[in-house]
This record gives sequence, C-alpha cells and structure tokens, in this order.
Amino acid sequence: MQNKKAQFSLEYMFIVAFAMAAVLITATVFFMQSRESGEQQQLTNIEIIANDILSTAKSVYYAGGISKKTVRYTMPTIVNNISVSDDNALVFSITSEGITSDLVYYSDVPIEGVFPHDKGYTEQITHILIYNRDDYVLICTEEFGC
Repeated sequence: MQNKKAQFSLEYMFIVAFAMAAVLITATVFFMQSRESGEQQQLTNIEIIANDILSTAKSVYYAGGISKKTVRYTMPTIVNNISVSDDNALVFSITSEGITSDLVYYSDVPIEGVFPHDKGYTEQITHILIYNRDDYVLICTEEFGC
C-alpha cells in the first residue's frame, strides 16, 4: 500500500513539473515576442517621423519667403540623437537590442539642422521647427533653439 502512495506522489510531481515547464516556455516566448514587436513599432514610428519632417521641409522650401512650420512628436525611447548630415540627410542614432546604429533619410531639398547632442531632448515630446532660409531649410528643436 505504501508503494502505491509513493508512485502516485511521484506521478503527481511529474505532471506538475511538466505543466510548470510548459507555462515557463510559453511565458518566455510571449515576452520575447512582445519586446521585439515593441521595438519594431518604435522603428516604424521613427520612419513616420522622419518622412513627416522631410515632407514638411519640402513644402516649406517650395513655399518660399519666410515660411515656417512647427511639428510636435513624442520621440521613441530607442532614439539617442538626431542630426543632419552634409549630404542633406536626416540621421536618427538609435539603440536597438543593445546595438547602436544610424537610420538615414535623404531629403529632396537642401536641409541643415541644429540639434543638441544630448539624449535628454529625445526622451520627451519634441517640437521641431522648420524654417525656410531661401536656399535651404533649417530644422531645429524649439526647446533648445536654432
């Protein structure tokens, strides 16, 4: 009789261990997938922001005169820095999955940019000012001036 109770207890422990392993594996896969989709969503948001800034810069450039537009964004948390390169490109420096890289978006019109080299401004709602300067468009942040 004692042997049957011990066998039942052992079988019960195996069933509980199997159920716990299944739950642990499922939870791990779920959290990894949700983290990856969160980063993918942030990359998509960066692409939308970059295309919107460049589209606005193009419309301000062709409007001529003293055209100006202010756009407001909540920057994704993976953005470290924003800059404008010499070849009319808007560059977002990001850190994704522990790797720092640059996302580069080229403009159809000449652009220049003034952005602080501080992650602090990308961790908040950012107001981007876009000015027409006759032969180029100036892009800068309202919080830190142009």
